[in-house]
Amino acid sequence: MKFNFLKLKKDNLPPLKSLRPQIFNVDLFWFASLGLVLVIFIITAFIGFKLFYSQYFETYKQSASGEDFESLINIDKLKSAIQKRSDLISKPVSLPKDPSL
Repeated sequence: MKFNFLKLKKDNLPPLKSLRPQIFNVDLFWFASLGLVLVIFIITAFIGFKLFYSQYFETYKQSASGEDFESLINIDKLKSAIQKRSDLISKPVSLPKDPSL
């Protein structure tokens, strides 16, 4: 005598998705986080390439040929400061008597 009613039939089991409802859409979260990481990577790569390009080709340096530097520097003031410095250096120094002797 066979007892068929004691054996579980695997075809009649409910699917695993029906056992617990989804809290949030995992696929949407996965693709949204993947997209965010991709956007951050692209922005970082763009900034890194821009910094590398400017350092490698030295585009931050600009040639100063043909500029008028007299408008930037007051030459008369500079000459007077140099003259005052040279006068101070060439002035004789008198040492005071040593009080410890």
